[in-house]
Amino acid sequence: MRNFIFLFISIIALPLFSEAPNHTYGKGLPRDSNSLIPDDSSYPVWETGEYESVSPQRMKEIVRDISNIALDSKKRTPYWGRLPGTAEDKKTMDYIENKLKGLGFSVEKRDVFIKKEWRPTEWSLGYTYDNDFHSIVSAFPTGENIKHLDSSFKGELVWVGLGSEADFLGKDVEGKAVVIYSFFVPGGRSHSASNRADLFYANERASKKGASLIINIMGVPGDGMFAGGAFHGTSGKPTSSYNAPVITISQDEGFLLRDRMLKEKIFVDFSLKIDVIENLKTTYMIAKLDGMSKEEIFLGAHTDGYFEGAMDNASGIAVGLEMAEYYAKLKKTERKRSIVFFLYPDHHHGEYSVREVEEYYDWDNVAIVLTLEHPSQSQLYWFNEDIVVSNAIGSFRWNVTGSKKLKNIFKERLKENGVSIYKQMTDKPKLTDKAPGFHIIDHVIYHTTFDIPELVPAEGMKRATKAFLGIVDDVNEMSLQELR
Repeated sequence: MRNFIFLFISIIALPLFSEAPNHTYGKGLPRDSNSLIPDDSSYPVWETGEYESVSPQRMKEIVRDISNIALDSKKRTPYWGRLPGTAEDKKTMDYIENKLKGLGFSVEKRDVFIKKEWRPTEWSLGYTYDNDFHSIVSAFPTGENIKHLDSSFKGELVWVGLGSEADFLGKDVEGKAVVIYSFFVPGGRSHSASNRADLFYANERASKKGASLIINIMGVPGDGMFAGGAFHGTSGKPTSSYNAPVITISQDEGFLLRDRMLKEKIFVDFSLKIDVIENLKTTYMIAKLDGMSKEEIFLGAHTDGYFEGAMDNASGIAVGLEMAEYYAKLKKTERKRSIVFFLYPDHHHGEYSVREVEEYYDWDNVAIVLTLEHPSQSQLYWFNEDIVVSNAIGSFRWNVTGSKKLKNIFKERLKENGVSIYKQMTDKPKLTDKAPGFHIIDHVIYHTTFDIPELVPAEGMKRATKAFLGIVDDVNEMSLQELR
């Protein structure tokens, strides 16, 4: 693995240190390159003969509907998406509630308060080159800016490549703006400049060396925007902050900036305003469909998301609603356990609702907890300056807690339904460890403007849904003691 990472670094870093090629900038992939996005009908179909009522088309329509709700916010604010406490948050919950009530679920909604919410309202980034001022339109603030509510900076740019210790040698960055190239590590969960990647700690290094502004060129071809890290961890505590503001820019605009830095000294102009909202009210939902037993199958999905948030997490909601559709069509006598669906709006904003539910819920009565998060994404790769999209479903990180038998059932059902997972599982469950549970999750395009419905294949959601239904059926043949 270590060799693979270094090979990956060496390949992707080549253009950083070579003579500037004759680029064509501003392609806007993949949004503006429909030819690169496969139609849903192009994906190989995987059939098992089970759960034939599952409708990939219905799920894809839900993904589009929920993505369109997020797009409404783009008209109102530059920091857009399905954010808690906004009109889009309420519209999303209303949409889901109507679906579930129409299927016969009883619905309970509860208010929850986010103690402190950081929300950028205005920002700008630009530079002077050849006596002209050039705005960087892809600039987007990250959650690493909690110390910098009202920030501004004018000063010199310094290029430090990948931001390793060697890249900083001989470079005076104190009081300057540092430009760092940051690539997505294999699997896409984090990027190389962040501490989360456990690679270069480039942003932290720039902060400790006295930089006044940190600019991350996000290593994805095109002119997308990247929200980077959220302002909260899922513990409800703010993410760690550096001594300088951090802002992301696209690879297209970043490479153009880098190329111009080779020709002359460049000065940047940056400003950022962030509102802090105390005790922001939002609402979570618990929906229930009775079965023959008071024991429960517990499904959970977060409803918030950055930008369109098609994969993250309209796809998880869509799979959950399709499972709800399946169970609603069964006779009560055919539902061995009751079905509970938990929808929460603050996954990226402290998970106050998750911790509240975890505290009061009767987990001793729950057979299995299924977290529905990012269950379908087209497999992508970078080729030269382009994103290449395939007609394959990406592989997933995963976790199972509970008995060895449950783990075997999980892996076998995924295999039967053509769902690929990495060999080793992650170290902890997504929602709670107070009952047996499982999840699969993919990340590559999350928190970016590339997270669009076209990159959420209906076939992938179908495979995941059928696998999950199979796991639940197998779980329903086991006692609570056997599952634990």
